[in-house]
Order: sequence, then structure tokens, then C-alpha cells
Amino acid sequence: MKYRIECQTRHRIRIRLFTTRLSAEEAKILEYAFSGIPGVRSVTVYRASAGCALEYDCSRDEILRRLDRFRFENVEMLAKEEDSRINAEEMRARKLDPKLKRRLRTRILLETVADLALPAPVQIGYHAWQMLTLKNL
Repeated sequence: MKYRIECQTRHRIRIRLFTTRLSAEEAKILEYAFSGIPGVRSVTVYRASAGCALEYDCSRDEILRRLDRFRFENVEMLAKEEDSRINAEEMRARKLDPKLKRRLRTRILLETVADLALPAPVQIGYHAWQMLTLKNL
């Protein structure tokens, strides 16, 4: 992988890849690939700037060696490694919270009922008000 070191301190390095942006998939691959390295404490990927910050306890040479060897083309290999690293507890943590699911279902049901019950001009006004206030963001 081609990259440039933007900043480095004793236990942190920030790099910029030679690309304009990272897709969501590429960012996820990059994060998973480096979070699995022994000695890496945290990985932060910046999609918009195609950058990555690594905090580590291992040697700097090991990090640079891994960066040099990393290729996005090895997605299948990384996916297999990631599947073996994720345990059942982490999978449960990634699932949507049941309370949030219930709130989302209720909200969708109420919006549907309102759209079916209200006359068209009131619906348009209500949805225009929602868009203008950006209440739901």
C-alpha cells in the first residue's frame, strides 16, 4: 500500500493513503486489518481524507512493515481472519438494541398511520415541517 506518514510520536502514527477518499468498505477493511495486530491499541480511519491513525505499543518497524504489506485486494483473506477474531459477545454487542428496535417500530407505525389517516395537504405540510426542522437527525 502506498502511503505517506503525516505525523508520528512515540506510540502513535498518522498516515495518508495516496487516494482521494476511502469507501465505507475500504475503511472497514483497513480498520479490521490493523486492529488485529498484536500491540495496536486503537485504529481510527478518516474516510474523507483517506487517512488512518494508529496507536500502538509494539515496535514502529512492525507497524511500518505491516503497512507496506497491506493490500486492499486481499479482502477475502481479511474477511476470513476477521470472522475468526469476532467472538459471540462482540456479535451480540453489534446487534441492534431491543429497546431501540421497539422505538423504531413504533415510530414507523405512527408515521404510517398518520400518512393513511391525514388528508393530503396536511400530510404535505407535516412532512415539509419535518424536513425544514430536521428534527429527526
